[in-house]
Amino acid sequence: MVVDDNAAILEVVSELISAAGYLPITATGGKECLDMVASESPDLVLLDINMPDMDGWTVLRTLKERGLADNTKIMMLTATTEIGTDIFGLQDVVSGYIRKPFNNDELGARLKEVLQDQPNVVEEPKVEKELPKKSFFSMLRKKEEPPQHDGGMEAPIASAKVYELRRGFAYLVKETKPQKAFEIFQDQVTHNIQGLCVTRQHPTIIRKEWGLEKTPIIWLSNQLGKVYVNPSNIGILSDTIVRFVEKSGDGVILIDGIEFLIVNNDFDKVLRMLHHITEAVMENRSRLILSVDPRTLEVRELALLERNMEIIEGNQPSHQ
Repeated sequence: MVVDDNAAILEVVSELISAAGYLPITATGGKECLDMVASESPDLVLLDINMPDMDGWTVLRTLKERGLADNTKIMMLTATTEIGTDIFGLQDVVSGYIRKPFNNDELGARLKEVLQDQPNVVEEPKVEKELPKKSFFSMLRKKEEPPQHDGGMEAPIASAKVYELRRGFAYLVKETKPQKAFEIFQDQVTHNIQGLCVTRQHPTIIRKEWGLEKTPIIWLSNQLGKVYVNPSNIGILSDTIVRFVEKSGDGVILIDGIEFLIVNNDFDKVLRMLHHITEAVMENRSRLILSVDPRTLEVRELALLERNMEIIEGNQPSHQ
């Protein structure tokens, strides 16, 4: 299955797939792709990233959530040279990338590599005779992917760091509103530490209030978008954070919205998720900041959260 909102690219790539010995089917956007994957069960999906109705990352995340990526391999069609942070939590369902522009031989080789079989080559006139490479390349270049931030690192500031968080430790910030936790997080990411923010608040608000221009932010929401994670899909959230920890090493993660996660799941599930994340933080010598309103939890629940965590009171002075 080829998924792209550009009809000309669909036609060209379909012909290249046919020339390589495979049967192509097409979808003109993300929503059509989701419907067709469920009904057609393709062996491989070539998924464009930049589409107007639903971007490729949202499609990919939805396929994973619905279990439709379990038996279907997925490769991303992209003109970018840097995938960026949108891949967090989705690495396990991406079989690779096909960079635009590409030609017959490149595409055929990638198809054989991913599908791991030798197709029966269809005896047809070669596509190059009908569509010269020059026209093919120029057409693909018309649709460039938007630029992405390099690495998601904030520009460092000259002033000294206020909060010295020990690597391999998790910190529980007890506060009625997530103020101190964000203050600590901002201090870390503006001193050459890669950060990941998971929050119930809208990313636009967070970026404006705390001056976070490049730090990846995951919004806990039921809305569609490449930066959202549905709060009910706690496994995907856990996987996303752990993979960030493994990739960044010397990083920092802020989780704001534990109460929201508990409402959409249950406390024991959220606690198991936090144990999993904390173990990854300790193993990779990273840092975890957890903002919690103690008024929303029972005494037993708060005590379980506090185990194996350093405690920070939200009203204590700025010299932790």
